[in-house]
Amino acid sequence: MKEKNILKKTTKTITDSADQVLEQLKNGFSKIADLGTNTKNKFIDYIKEVFNVLPLLEKAGFRTNRLIVGVSIPPSVEIHFSRFKEIDSSEIDAFYKEYKDKKMFKLILKSLLMSNDFQSKLSSESLVFSETCIEISIPPKVSIKYLNKDIANLIKLEADFD
Repeated sequence: MKEKNILKKTTKTITDSADQVLEQLKNGFSKIADLGTNTKNKFIDYIKEVFNVLPLLEKAGFRTNRLIVGVSIPPSVEIHFSRFKEIDSSEIDAFYKEYKDKKMFKLILKSLLMSNDFQSKLSSESLVFSETCIEISIPPKVSIKYLNKDIANLIKLEADFD
């Protein structure tokens, strides 16, 4: 009898929690669906601005591995980068001067350089740095991603084989 009551309470708690999560999801999706045309256009312009600075970031030595657009509230753009060449500080300064009117470029490049400096001070026996992820959202976020060395070596071997 006691186990039946516990099972009933547990089932009710799980059902109530699932209903609450579904309600929150429904509310979130309705907010996204209700975004006005003006808001959607601003977000699209924002994404285009990000796309436009990616070639400039490649000139600075950072290749885009992937880009993920999060259609959410707030919207987000997640960009995964790998550094394929080192640029000295005088070249970086020249980029800042040349593209001084491109705020998005400066924001992302500063974040990448800060992440690169931070990452260079971290090491592990079993993990190897793989990429930096910049999430442009509220709040913004920079992630430094590592892979298991064995997996990284396998990926490198596969790339060399192709």
